[in-house]
Amino acid sequence: MKRIRRTLLLLPGLLLLSLTAHAFELEAPTQYFYAADYADVLESEHEQYYVNQGAALQEATGAQIVVASVPSLHERTVEEYANTLFRSWGIGDSEKNNGLLILLAPNERQIRVEVGYGLEGALNDSKVTRYMDEYAVPYLAQDQFDEGIYNLYNALLPTVYEEYGLTPPESVQSAVAAEGDDSSPMDFIIALVLVALVFGVFFRRRRHFGGHWGGGFYGGGGFHGGGFGGGFSGGGGGGFSGGGGSSGGGGGSRGF
Repeated sequence: MKRIRRTLLLLPGLLLLSLTAHAFELEAPTQYFYAADYADVLESEHEQYYVNQGAALQEATGAQIVVASVPSLHERTVEEYANTLFRSWGIGDSEKNNGLLILLAPNERQIRVEVGYGLEGALNDSKVTRYMDEYAVPYLAQDQFDEGIYNLYNALLPTVYEEYGLTPPESVQSAVAAEGDDSSPMDFIIALVLVALVFGVFFRRRRHFGGHWGGGFYGGGGFHGGGFGGGFSGGGGGGFSGGGGSSGGGGGSRGF
C-alpha cells in the first residue's frame, strides 16, 4: 500500500518531466558531428573546414569543437539550450571534458560558446566573451552569420591547441591572419594612388636627367584562393561522434 501511495505521489512529477522532454526536442548531431547547420546559415566550404579541423584537433589532443546553428531555442535561454545540447551530444572526452560548442540561434539573435570543464582554464568566461565581441558580434549584428562564426572559430581553435602545448596547423594560422586583416577596398585604392604619385615623380626625374628603363615590371603571380582541396573526413560512412564530455555552464553568451 505504501509503495502504491509513493508511486502515485511521483506520477505528477514524472508526467511533467515527460511533457517537458517532449516539448524540448533537441536536434541530433550530424554524421560529421563537428558541423550541424540546422538553421541553414553557414557556407558549405566552412562546414567542411569545421569537420576537417575538428577531426585534426581531436586526433592531436582529444578535444572537440562543434559548430551548431538552430532555427529555434524552443523558448529556452541560449545558456540552457547550449548546455543541454552539449551534454546530450557528449562533446569532448569523457575524462578530460575538453569539449567546446559554438551555438548560433539566428532567429532569436543569440550566440553561445559553451566550454567543457577541462578547457575552462584556457577559455574562461571573460576571454570567451571578449572573443565573441571582437570576432563575431560585429558580423552577426549585420546578419553576416557565416563570417562571424568562421572568425570566432579561428580565434578559439588556436587557443585549444596552445592549451596542449601544440602549434596549430598552418591552415588555421593563415585563417587567423586573414581574419585579422582589417584592410578595406578604400585602403587599397589609396595605396594605388600613392604608388602612382611616387612613380609619376620618379618618371619625371628620370626624364629630366635623361635616364631610361632597361626592363619592366613583371608579376609572376597574383592573388588567389587556395580553397579546400579535401572532402569530409571520416570516410567509410562511419562519421564522427562525441566522446561523452560534459560542461558545467562555463563560457559566454551574447545577443546581437
